[in-house]
Amino acid sequence: MDTEDTGRLPFINKLLYTSDQIGSSAIAQTRNLWLFFFLITPQGGSSIPAIPSLNLGLFQLETTLFAGILLTAGRVIEALDDPIIGWWSDRTRSRWGRRLPFVLFSTPFYALFFWLLWLSPGGDATAVNAVYIFVVLELFFLSSTLSGGPYESLLPEIARSHRDRMSIVAWQLYFGLLGAVLGLALTGVIKDAVGFQLMGAAVAIAGLAFRYLGLMGVWRHAPRDTPPAQIALKAAFTATLKNKQFLYFLPTFVFFQLAVAMVIAWLPFFVDAVLGEVQLLSWLPFVGGKSLGNGALTSLMGIAAVLGMSVGAFFLWRLSDTRTKRWVYSLSLLGTALFLPMLVFAGFIPGVPKLVQAMVIAFLVGFPMAGVNLLPKAITADITDYDELLTGHRREGVFYATQNLFEKIGSSLSPLVLGAVFLLGRTAEDPLGIRMVGPVAGLLAFLGFWLFRGYRLPNTVTAETVRAAGLDLGSRPLQTRNE
Repeated sequence: MDTEDTGRLPFINKLLYTSDQIGSSAIAQTRNLWLFFFLITPQGGSSIPAIPSLNLGLFQLETTLFAGILLTAGRVIEALDDPIIGWWSDRTRSRWGRRLPFVLFSTPFYALFFWLLWLSPGGDATAVNAVYIFVVLELFFLSSTLSGGPYESLLPEIARSHRDRMSIVAWQLYFGLLGAVLGLALTGVIKDAVGFQLMGAAVAIAGLAFRYLGLMGVWRHAPRDTPPAQIALKAAFTATLKNKQFLYFLPTFVFFQLAVAMVIAWLPFFVDAVLGEVQLLSWLPFVGGKSLGNGALTSLMGIAAVLGMSVGAFFLWRLSDTRTKRWVYSLSLLGTALFLPMLVFAGFIPGVPKLVQAMVIAFLVGFPMAGVNLLPKAITADITDYDELLTGHRREGVFYATQNLFEKIGSSLSPLVLGAVFLLGRTAEDPLGIRMVGPVAGLLAFLGFWLFRGYRLPNTVTAETVRAAGLDLGSRPLQTRNE
């Protein structure tokens, strides 16, 4: 398979396809940053949070843990549909090809259910709130998978060369950073100004608009004639989990996403417990003497992290021209593992404003995280090429779906792990739990680095380069059948 010069995607179409990351990243980061906080902190003048404590007779689950369990259970249950939808899109035959119909018809529901997350019934009906949030969250996750999974699976089909794939994932990262500015930075300001409900509506509209803009960019370039993968669901999932290179990569991504989800959800709590209200210096024009609230301070932390990722992305992207994806990805995992524990020191350095300390550390943490956000989609695309050499089938949908399945299971644990760590203390008087989130997240990132050591695929996957890397393809491709 010639992967270097066939079917180059025009630059404008790359930009349109990757611009989807603005909306999808904004939705993902807004949910990661604010939903847990929204559920367990009284809102809109209410004296009670949206999610109650749970009395089980012999013991009672505190609100924080109950909300963490609720969000974790919802994500774990929903994650099971990823392989089914991925397998379904691999086998779909239509006049628009395998992926486009899923994206076209599912995207409006993806935006709608995200907005509905922020419209919990409220009042004293706290048990109703818990049921409402769980049901709407499940519907949001399902529509997100139906739209986002096939959209993501288009990457190996529209970009067959290493250069095209790295170009696309780099633009995805930069557009994703713009989305992160909206999700991690601007949403705090919007929330403070107009509340969670209008904030959710604004982000939902952005998600809808940019997904359709991306779809427009690849509408004429997505292949219509790729043969559907004729392999049964169980056989497809089993074959995917037998791909050793995929198994070396998959846990690293899971541990990283769990660590990142923890830290993002941790930000508003850190601001409340450690930074409090920050008085702006009198010499700052127009704002001197004013104080910043939780939303604005959380936004500043998010901006610092995004700036770190932007700088890191530039250097790591250039580094990928001279080094393999494997080398750059390993370096990024290790750097993330080393920098995340530094969060424990934010606010401890005497003579330096706490906000400055926090923003500098957030910037440093963002730098290596750029590589772990830059490379996974390109690595998975390489793995699907390798799988085609082994099986004779193009099964992008199942590979991206399986990656999403385990990533969701891993990241779904973040509210539960965060709630457990917060039991050590999450107040200004007792912030030990707040302080320990960074070291716990760093340990998770290091586990990912350690597990990735066995990955060996080259930048361009052909039978010759794979054998040169010391990987055995056997005497002929493995045969699969529709069982």
